[in-house]
Amino acid sequence: MSTRAVDVLRPSLVAALEAFAGRGRVLVALDFDGVLSPIVEVPSAARALPASAQALAELVRTTDVALVSGRDITDLAACAEPPPGVRLVGGHGTQSSLDAPGGGRRLDAAEQALLERLGEELDALVAAHPGTSVERKPMSAVLHTRAADRVVAVEATRAALAGPAALPGVHALRGKEVVELGAVPLGKGAGLLRLREALGAAGAPVEAVLFAGDDVTDEDAFAVLDPDAGDVTVKVGPGDTRAGHRVADPAEVAVLLTHLAALRRTP
Repeated sequence: MSTRAVDVLRPSLVAALEAFAGRGRVLVALDFDGVLSPIVEVPSAARALPASAQALAELVRTTDVALVSGRDITDLAACAEPPPGVRLVGGHGTQSSLDAPGGGRRLDAAEQALLERLGEELDALVAAHPGTSVERKPMSAVLHTRAADRVVAVEATRAALAGPAALPGVHALRGKEVVELGAVPLGKGAGLLRLREALGAAGAPVEAVLFAGDDVTDEDAFAVLDPDAGDVTVKVGPGDTRAGHRVADPAEVAVLLTHLAALRRTP
C-alpha cells in the first residue's frame, strides 16, 4: 500500500480502492477539467497534472480507462493527450471514441435548426455581457462566464436560463461557470452506461466502475452507479454530492490514480 495514499486519502476511500482493484475487469472513468487538470481560465490551456498523466499510462495497461467530459471529443483529445488505449466520451455523453468514423448521434433538420438558433441567441446575450463567451459544439451551444465580472456572470447565467434554455426542445445543463444548451438530451450518466455496455459487448463484462468528477454535471454519472454492486464514486472538491467518496483537488486525484495503478499491477 502506498504510504502517501494512506497519508492523503480517507481510509474509507483507500479500502474502496483496494476492493475495486481486486475485481476482474473494471472501468476507471474520469472527468477531465477539475479532475485530471486544474481549472484554468482559458479552456484550451488545460492539461493533466504530470503525476496523473503518468498514472493513466500505467493504469491503462491493466484496466479499462475512459475520460468522460462535456468537451467536444476532438477538443478533449487535444487537451487531455491521453495515452493509447484510453477511451473518450465527449459532449456530455453524445460522442464516443468507440463510434465508427462518421458514426454516433447525428442531428436531424429540426435539431440542427434549433442548435443554430441557440448559438445566435447566446451570441446576442454575450454581446450584452462583457467577459462572457460562446462555445459551439456539434450538438450544443455553451455560455462561458468564468472570465466575466461576478455580477455580469450572474446576470448572463440568469438570462440564458430564462431565455434560450426555456425554448421547446432544449436540454439545459448548468455547470461551474457554464450553461450548456443542447439540441439533444445531454448527460454523462447515459454516456457512461453506453460505454460500459459497449465494452462488455466486445469482451468480458465490466464488473465495476469508478467515476470521479468535480462538477454538478457529473452528478448524473454518480447517480447511475451502484456502490452495493462494487462501483466507486468520487467527488473532487467541495459541494453537495451523491458520490460516496471525496478528494480535495486534482493533486489528490493523482494520488488516487497512482495508488490504484499500483494495486492493479500487484499479482
